[in-house]
Amino acid sequence: MNCPYCHSSNTQKRYLGRTIGGSLGSVAGGIAGLEGASAGALIGSTIPVIGTLAGGLIGFIIGASSGAAVGAIAGESLDGTVFDEYQCQDCEQTFNE
Repeated sequence: MNCPYCHSSNTQKRYLGRTIGGSLGSVAGGIAGLEGASAGALIGSTIPVIGTLAGGLIGFIIGASSGAAVGAIAGESLDGTVFDEYQCQDCEQTFNE
């Protein structure tokens, strides 16, 4: 892929939509995972202290990772449509194919 501005071949894909979507999804999933964390802590409370902490942590991690995956998939659809897909490493211009 050559830059349409300076014609350099030193270009790179940006993945901006996927990155932003994954980050926002992770935060949203983590917040939603807090409910899963409280349920996990309740289930884990059958083993005092350690089970409660482990159950809560597992619930939060599952929520955050699920949110990140869904957010990255949603954000990937924005790459190339809303956000430019490539960036020239020489002149720093962004562009699509």
